[in-house]
Amino acid sequence: MRREKRTQVDEPARLHPNSWSSIEVRVLDLSPNGFRAECEAQVKVGSHVTLELEGAGPASARVTWRRGNRFGAKFDVAIDLSSCSWTPLCDQVVLSRMLFDRVEAHRSGQFGQELELRRKILGALPVRPVAGAEPRPRQSGGRP
Repeated sequence: MRREKRTQVDEPARLHPNSWSSIEVRVLDLSPNGFRAECEAQVKVGSHVTLELEGAGPASARVTWRRGNRFGAKFDVAIDLSSCSWTPLCDQVVLSRMLFDRVEAHRSGQFGQELELRRKILGALPVRPVAGAEPRPRQSGGRP
């Protein structure tokens, strides 16, 4: 399971699945060790690719997973994000993307992923608990 923080972006990029061609992808998030992107092409899990990073140049990676038109890859060598010129997304855009991803997870029957997204969404909501609104403990033996 991934533990590092990813920077949410929404940037077009060129991905080279081999030495003689490239495809357009949309990078959705990025960390020093990997990225998540989407594209119409069928990128194969286990394949080596090269992602052109705006401001940082090409970075080689291995595709580690794919679901529908989205995939994730791990960089062969960690990158320095400070040299990348992509702009992180604001919190509202990140939250709306998670809501959309949760709906897609539900539709495709990926209920574990849906629950994980629900947890992230609840943690990202810009709300504070209201004093006195905490749930009351149930009394044993009596009616609620």
